[in-house]
Amino acid sequence: MSSEFKDYDGLIPVPAEDRHYKFMNMTATWICANANPSSWYVGCVVGALGMAGAFWAALIGNPLSYLFLALVGLIGFMIGTSTTALTRVSFGVHGAKLPSLFNTMAFFGWSGVNTYIAAGSLVYLLNSGLGIPLGNFSMALSAVIIMMISGFIAIFGGSRAIRVSENVASIGLMSLSIWIAVVVIGSFSFSDIMAWRPDESYAISFGGAIDVIAALGISWVICVADYTRYTNSRQAATLAPLIGATVGMFWFCLIGSLSVIGMAVKTGTFDPNFADPATICESLGMGLVAHVLIVFSTIAVNLINIYSSGFAASNVSDALKPRTSMILVAILSLLVALSPLVLGSFLDMFQVFLGYLGVVFPPSIAIIVVDFYLLRGRKYRPEYLAKVNGPYWYTCGINWYCIVCWLIGAGSYFLALRLPAIANTMGAVFFCLLVTAVCYYFCGLLFGRRFIKEA
Repeated sequence: MSSEFKDYDGLIPVPAEDRHYKFMNMTATWICANANPSSWYVGCVVGALGMAGAFWAALIGNPLSYLFLALVGLIGFMIGTSTTALTRVSFGVHGAKLPSLFNTMAFFGWSGVNTYIAAGSLVYLLNSGLGIPLGNFSMALSAVIIMMISGFIAIFGGSRAIRVSENVASIGLMSLSIWIAVVVIGSFSFSDIMAWRPDESYAISFGGAIDVIAALGISWVICVADYTRYTNSRQAATLAPLIGATVGMFWFCLIGSLSVIGMAVKTGTFDPNFADPATICESLGMGLVAHVLIVFSTIAVNLINIYSSGFAASNVSDALKPRTSMILVAILSLLVALSPLVLGSFLDMFQVFLGYLGVVFPPSIAIIVVDFYLLRGRKYRPEYLAKVNGPYWYTCGINWYCIVCWLIGAGSYFLALRLPAIANTMGAVFFCLLVTAVCYYFCGLLFGRRFIKEA
C-alpha cells in the first residue's frame, strides 16, 4: 500500500492500493459521527418519553436505521464510488441532482447544528481563558472559530485526516459520556430519574421518538459510500459502520435523555432548550476539560459533513469541484449556526430540520437499496455514470419512473403523520421508506426494460 493516500473524485472507483480504511478505523469513524452533540440533543427530545421509553425507542430505532447504513456501505465497497454518484444509476445522470441537492443541504444543516451546540462550550473556554463575556458575540465568534478549523482540516486533510481525527475523537467522546453518566447518576436519584414523567407541553409519542432517531440515522446513510469506498474488506464496509453508528448513537442518545431528565428532577422543569452538553457540563461543575472534548468532537464530526458535501454538491453541478463545494458548504454551515441567535429557539429549528430529513432521505435510500440488491442483481457499471445516452441516461438524463416513486414515498411521510395508528407506533420515517421500496420494486417489475436499462 502506498504511503500517501489519494482522494478520488466521486465518480472514479477507488483502487485497492488506496483503500486505507480498516475495520477499527471505520468503526471509530461512525462512533464519532454519532456520539456527538446532535445525538445528545436527539436524546433530549425523546427524553419526553421518560427514561424507559427513551431506552426502547433508541434500542429499536438505531439498529433499524443503521441496517441501511451497512447495505449502502457494501455498495460503496463493491463499486468504489461516492453515494451520490451511485444514485445516477437509479435516478439518471441528471436526475441524481435531486438527492444530491438534498444531501448537500443536509450536510450544511448538520454541520451548522453541531457548530451551534459546540459554540456553547467554546464560549466558556473563551470566557475563562481570555475574559470574553458570555453572550451572542462570543457565541458568534465561537461558531466562526469552530467552522474555520473544521473547514480547513476537511478541505486540505481529506479522508486520511478524517480517519485519524475520528480515531482520537471517539476515545475522548466515550470518556466524556461515561464521565457525564457517572456525574449525573451520582448527582440525582436514579429511582427518581426512572420514575419521572413529563408534562403535556413536551409530550411525544413512541412513533414520534422513532422518527426523531431515524431521521438522524437515515441521514448518515446517504454519505456512507463516500468512506466505505476506501475500506479494505467487506466487514469494514458493513459491520464496522453498523456497529460504530449504533453504539455511538444509542449511547449518546441515552446520555442526552439521562441528562435532561436529571435536570428535570432537579429543577422540576423539563426543557430540552437548556439540556445541551455545554449547559449540563457547566451545571454539574465538570470543568473546562469537558468543554474542550465537546468542541473537539464537534470539529471531528464536522469533517465528515464538510468532506462528503464536496461530492454531493459536485454531483449537482459539474462546474463545482469537491474542494470548492466544501468551502461553500462551510460558509452555509456557519450561517445555519448563527441563525438561532437571530431567529430565537434552537429547539424549534432543530425539530424542523429533523422533519426535513425524514421526508427527503428515506425515499432516496429505499430506491438505492432496492435498485442494487433486488432489481439489478448487484451489477453497476461505474464507467457509464457520466455517459450521455448511456444505460443510465434514460430520458434526457432523468429516470422519471424513479422520480415518481420518490415523490410517492415523500408524500407517504405526510400521510403517515395524519394516521395515528402509524404515526404513534412505527413512525412516519420507516413507513415512508417501506412505501417507496414497494413502489419502486413493483414499478421495476411492471415496466421492465423501460424502467431499468441494462449496462
